[in-house]
Amino acid sequence: MENIKQTIADNIAKYRKIAGLTQFELATKLNYSDKAISKWERGDSLPDVVVLKEIANLFGISLDSLTCEQKEQPKFLKKIWFKINHKSVIISSISSIFVWLVATSVFVFGSMIFEVPKLWLAFIYAIPVNCIVLLALTKFWKNKWYNFIVVSVLILSIILSLFLTFDYHSVWLLFIIAIPLIALAFLWFVARHWTVKK
Repeated sequence: MENIKQTIADNIAKYRKIAGLTQFELATKLNYSDKAISKWERGDSLPDVVVLKEIANLFGISLDSLTCEQKEQPKFLKKIWFKINHKSVIISSISSIFVWLVATSVFVFGSMIFEVPKLWLAFIYAIPVNCIVLLALTKFWKNKWYNFIVVSVLILSIILSLFLTFDYHSVWLLFIIAIPLIALAFLWFVARHWTVKK
């Protein structure tokens, strides 16, 4: 009995991590406390069969996958990732396309109707706007590296926008500010990830 208890505990933890969920997020989906999830993953207690089936369905796996020892990586892991994240990809893609549609419309109609200099900057300004939209959608993405990359691109694209907009000879110095800002963002995301895990 102790062996199967530990196997279930290990499998719940493994599939939760594969799904990119924290204990709190899994608990929320199951309407349990994160303390209950923690007990299950330590093997201190077991969920009942109904909850085990609910967990298996959530991860897109069979009940056997939760209760049996897995010697090798299952082939369906890509399917699990797609099942959990495909909505996130679609929502983020639609939002990004909308931002670039607006930038393209500004450029096309601005070129046709007005003779505005540097109208191509609409595409440069679209980069930080797109990053902000993607950051607003981070509740769908649980990957700290995705968020770090978006924040880094946001910092660099804001500086690039300022650099290309203003003609001062020393504007390029703003890129030096990007180095500590990106380092701070990296440390913040790493620290936040450690805090969530504990």
